[in-house]
Amino acid sequence: MESFIKKCAFFTRMSSEFYNRKDEMRLLQQKYSSLSKGVLLVVYGRRRVGKTELIKEFMKKCTAKKLYIYVDLSSKQEILNSFSLAILEQLGESRRFGTFDQLFDFFDEMPDRSIIAFDEFQRFLNVAPEFVTKLQNRWDSSLKNKKIMMLLVGSSIGMMQRLIQGRAGALYGRATPIKISPFRYVDFRLMFTNLSEEQRVERFAVFGGTPHYLEKTKPFKTTLDAISALVLKKGGELSEEPKLLMEYENMRVHATYNSILHAIASGKEILKKMQDFTKIPSNSLMPYVQKLDLLLDLVGKHDPLLGKERLGRYAIRDNFFKFWYRFVFSNQTALQLGNDKLVLTAIEQDLNSYVGHIFEDIIKEFLILHLHSKIKGIDINFDAIGNWWDRNGNEIDIVATNHKDKKVLVGEVKWNNKPIDAAVAYELIEKAKLLPFHGQYTYLIVSKAGFTEKCVSAMKSLNITPITLQEVEICFNKLQ
Repeated sequence: MESFIKKCAFFTRMSSEFYNRKDEMRLLQQKYSSLSKGVLLVVYGRRRVGKTELIKEFMKKCTAKKLYIYVDLSSKQEILNSFSLAILEQLGESRRFGTFDQLFDFFDEMPDRSIIAFDEFQRFLNVAPEFVTKLQNRWDSSLKNKKIMMLLVGSSIGMMQRLIQGRAGALYGRATPIKISPFRYVDFRLMFTNLSEEQRVERFAVFGGTPHYLEKTKPFKTTLDAISALVLKKGGELSEEPKLLMEYENMRVHATYNSILHAIASGKEILKKMQDFTKIPSNSLMPYVQKLDLLLDLVGKHDPLLGKERLGRYAIRDNFFKFWYRFVFSNQTALQLGNDKLVLTAIEQDLNSYVGHIFEDIIKEFLILHLHSKIKGIDINFDAIGNWWDRNGNEIDIVATNHKDKKVLVGEVKWNNKPIDAAVAYELIEKAKLLPFHGQYTYLIVSKAGFTEKCVSAMKSLNITPITLQEVEICFNKLQ
């Protein structure tokens, strides 16, 4: 009950600053403003991603009757008692519920344009599964005909998806899903306007786009300081976060999932190398990988654009988990011994290489955000974007195709501390010749530290457009 009372202060407690979520907020407001009958929304995403803050901000903007209910892990009667308390504190009405049917009777009495939100809704599946069935029946018989909005908010992606996907799902065909994902880089930047662009890229590469993690890093001037205090120190607030997520999602055989994530973070990105690294039998490996994808949204497969599907690679989608399994998981012994300085030194030495791969993703996002516009005279117009590689070790960081106009944009992305030399420009032209694409080629190179004079001269003669980090920053600033 104590945890519930803390949640009950939902509308009155001082909250942390709310960032962005413009698209999600706009969708909620559109659904509410056009209410002509009952609307059932399932809002889901990984823990810490900001679902509750989004719902809180949305409900704060609405003047109608609104009821926020936190579902605790307790007995059925304790849950009903907590609902009674929520109604008393938020609506000023004294009600006592002995059954879920009585609670639904109360919902039937609520006026039009009311909003009802259940947070951690998936817990009903464990503590009172009959509630879901009763919701299904009451929604079909009466609630769907009322002008109300009901929000079912959940942190267990797998459990929430089971409610709405497939004909066996209790809410299949009744609820509209809204998936809340971590911030993109363009959204993340709004939280760290005090940092340079280089510092922002570095922090995003390590901590990703999960608002809760990012909020924890705000007091620290440098990313290394944040890593040291939050991740490497014993008792650091984020030191056990990946393990906690596994437990929260009730993922059994944690060691197996940890091994797979460690393998991918260590560069074993194809199934054969993953199998050799983890020693998991080939017929067992794929189901685990699929669960990491479908239940946690942590792992995804990507194929080389214009390349062969059988060369596809698996990657960890979340930057913080990618960082943790690459640098922290493999150094547990040293960290348990308190030798975090040794681990921090190793991270510092390898950080540029790690950030460089994330910077490629940021530039892909940068190009997507500039679709149908121009960057330094280049028309940004493509139907697919990714990177390309072959079995001989050749790779191209950026490939963006426009099949309709028979055009392709080809680029390299460099996160080096020194200006890049002309060799990079010549290599890009040679590698582009390996692409199985016939049409007009446009070239660009993005460099954190700029370009040598020889490189600038070579790019001019080869018709390659140079883009600096400062120019990337200016373009991002114009978007916000």
